[in-house]
Amino acid sequence: MKIERKLIQQNGLSIPSTVIEPSNSVGTVIIMHGFGGCKEEQLGLAWRVAEVGFTTCVIDLRGHGEHELPLDEEVVLEVETAIQYFRRYGKVIAIGHSLGGRLALLSTADYAIGLSPALNKTFSNQTQEIIKALRGYRVNEIYPNVNFEILNKLPEWQIGSNGNVKIIFGSRDVPEIISACNELKEKSVPVIEIDKALHNDIFLLELTFEKIIVQLKEWFKIL
Repeated sequence: MKIERKLIQQNGLSIPSTVIEPSNSVGTVIIMHGFGGCKEEQLGLAWRVAEVGFTTCVIDLRGHGEHELPLDEEVVLEVETAIQYFRRYGKVIAIGHSLGGRLALLSTADYAIGLSPALNKTFSNQTQEIIKALRGYRVNEIYPNVNFEILNKLPEWQIGSNGNVKIIFGSRDVPEIISACNELKEKSVPVIEIDKALHNDIFLLELTFEKIIVQLKEWFKIL
């Protein structure tokens, strides 16, 4: 497989990324980290996805990693720019964690997987303080708490036909995420709960890898 660091330059944006390309690609997967994450955090998942036969691109959202711009509401444009860039190679799947999960589900990708997606518009003060303490120091924000303002202003994800989405969350996830995912389960949305998984490690677990790979193979009819 070919692995390279790439600067996606399109629509006036410059998005740092790492691309893993197998010899015979069946489609493209864009992977997005959550608040306080970075593309390097998702490389394990990216490698496992690429092994199945997908060109896989992990990006730094603005305010994170190597991205020079601070985190603000324009973060949505970067997701769409990456999807648009890779459409030249065929269908695109978006996979995202937390904030990235919300962005993946709201995106124009052909398929989407949300890992512990931050679906709520509002979060308790306790949750906000925990997230800021554990992850906020890694982020260059245009102003404090912009992450939660972004989540509040983003459109609510609409369930739709459910055929092209999958949601995965942890049994020890953020309380608001557990509640939102359980509500979706009751509405017959394809939701999987990973036992003992925490919000900040669900994208590193073998069972998560297995569930994602099974879904990708099903969507693309890979034996």
